[in-house]
Amino acid sequence: MKWKVKDIDQYLRAKEYVDTAIVPLVPLSFDSDLKQLASKGEFILTLANEMERQLKGRILLLPPYTYLKNHEGDSDKVLKKWKDTIKMHFKHVIFLTTDEKWRGNGDEGWIWVPPVPLEHMDQDLKRKIVQDQLEQILNILLQSWNNS
Repeated sequence: MKWKVKDIDQYLRAKEYVDTAIVPLVPLSFDSDLKQLASKGEFILTLANEMERQLKGRILLLPPYTYLKNHEGDSDKVLKKWKDTIKMHFKHVIFLTTDEKWRGNGDEGWIWVPPVPLEHMDQDLKRKIVQDQLEQILNILLQSWNNS
């Protein structure tokens, strides 16, 4: 389910079955890495949308948390507060990111995926790459779900 009125209505009717919230993390900068960050954001949002499509009824895809790359210290505090707040309503909270800053976080609920620039790929190759990444993420999610 997505953060849309129609899906939220569905979530409210079946929220006892929806135990996982997914929050895509999207860094923003207007420096020389603008295009690279846009590509990373596009990839993580594509991946998150495909997760929602395949796991509809089990997860709620929340709006992306977009932060200024140059002010990351502020993001740490905000994301901890977000996680604490979301945890009151969901058993599992997953932050999905391509940002290397979060790669070694080690905290449960953070999934880093290597970014793949999708802009020059044909649709079949995009689907294959997203599906390959999604399979790895699903393994992590299944372990988390089974351990709780």
